[in-house]
Amino acid sequence: MYDSIYIVFSDLDGTLLDYHTYRYDEALSGIAILRERSVPLILVSSKTFPEMAKIHGALKLDSPLVFENGGGIAFPEGSDFTIEYIGDDVNRLREKLSILREKIPYALRFLNDMSVEEIAAETGLTRDVAALSRQRETSMPFVVSDDRIISRAEMERVNAHLREHDLWLTRGARFYHFSSLIANKGDSVRRLIAYYGDRYRGERVYSIAIGDSENDIPMLMAVDMPYLVRRTDERAIAVDFDVRKTRSIGPAGFTEAIESLFL
Repeated sequence: MYDSIYIVFSDLDGTLLDYHTYRYDEALSGIAILRERSVPLILVSSKTFPEMAKIHGALKLDSPLVFENGGGIAFPEGSDFTIEYIGDDVNRLREKLSILREKIPYALRFLNDMSVEEIAAETGLTRDVAALSRQRETSMPFVVSDDRIISRAEMERVNAHLREHDLWLTRGARFYHFSSLIANKGDSVRRLIAYYGDRYRGERVYSIAIGDSENDIPMLMAVDMPYLVRRTDERAIAVDFDVRKTRSIGPAGFTEAIESLFL
């Protein structure tokens, strides 16, 4: 590849983190390659800011991060962050739930209303991390009763309705996510590409994104080189644009993508 400033965006659950254990051991060699080449690694997830700040610190990153599917961007400043929130806050979203329920006839269980114990049972998170996952600012994750799956066609019908109200619904590794239309991974990634463009004026910014779920699609569409990581069911989600797919699953797939680009 030609001389450029490279930046890498990565989803967490099912991509940089193992879907079942939340460990990132198999991603460490890929992260080391980026660190050696001074390539920023920008975490982009449906997780809350407190959850992501903990992982960001453990990985010793100094780049921005995107939380709650694009509902906020956090910029490191010394030992702290400056946070920019995007879209409606949770209180405003709660007021708009009737708009969502008009098109989804099933019973919904919102993470915001679950106890720490219920979240831990649903996700496999520790109680401490489950408590952090409840600290929602700009999104309302939920599961559907009886483990129902909302089909792609149903999602499209629901979103056609929600878009009229500047809202949208997406699906992550475990939850569906209800939020403002402008709070999405794609717009936040484009904003950060512009941020790095301003920071390195005169340099070409070459963007890479790695993800595994439907809520990653806006992020993958926003970059120069998108990668889909194989999921635990051995498959990759279907997309209608050009994307590279890894053979390896989860964090091993993350490292495979990094190695294919930089080694």
